[in-house]
Formats: sequence, C-alpha cells, structure tokens
Amino acid sequence: MKALPILIVEDDADLREALCDTLGLAGFEAIGAGGGEAALKALRQHRVGLVVSDVQMQPMDGHTLLREIRAAYPHLPVLLMTAYGVIDKAVEAMRAGACHYLTKPFEPDRLLAEVMRYMLPSLP
Repeated sequence: MKALPILIVEDDADLREALCDTLGLAGFEAIGAGGGEAALKALRQHRVGLVVSDVQMQPMDGHTLLREIRAAYPHLPVLLMTAYGVIDKAVEAMRAGACHYLTKPFEPDRLLAEVMRYMLPSLP
C-alpha cells in the first residue's frame, strides 16, 4: 500500500527543497508549501498523511497553522520544527495537538524516524 504524500511547510526555499529531497530519497512523496496559506491550499487539493511545518513563518506562523489544521483535519498528524528550541513553545504545541516538535538543525535520519513514526497509512 502506497503512503500518502507528506506536506512540507517551510518559508526557506532551500531548506524546503532539501527536506523534500530527503523524503524523496527515502521513498516518500513530498509536497512543498512556502507558508501557512499555501499549506492550507495544498491540504484542500491533496490528501496527505503528515504535515511537517516550520514554526517561525510570516504572516501565519506554525502554531496558527497547527490550529487551522486541527480544526479542519483533526486526525492529521502535524510535526512542528523550529530553530528556536523553547521548551514552553514545544509544550504549547504538543497541547495544541502537534505530534512532535523537532529542533533545527536535525539530521536527516531524525526526520525520517519521526516521519515513519507518524505517517498515516493510505486508505483504499
């Protein structure tokens, strides 16, 4: 059974491409979005198994995107990542429904381990 695509939400185009490439090399399909609004549009157009989103984005940050996704897609796992490893924000994100919180920089193997942990299987 083929896995659903993973939505990567990252405003840094180079990092977004690197994350998509990492997932692609591991056999996953990745869809890139440059921000929160683009992510919500992508979610309306594609079924995905996991969202991996940066926190520090403008105008919609990752916490706001998480709330929007939780409201519209309550069972979709959302993994947040940030270069700013603030414990309070991580706890807040987990309470708001994030499945995990990665602190950048992280090794590709760490991302892949989390993706494998939270991917929803495709439905027939």
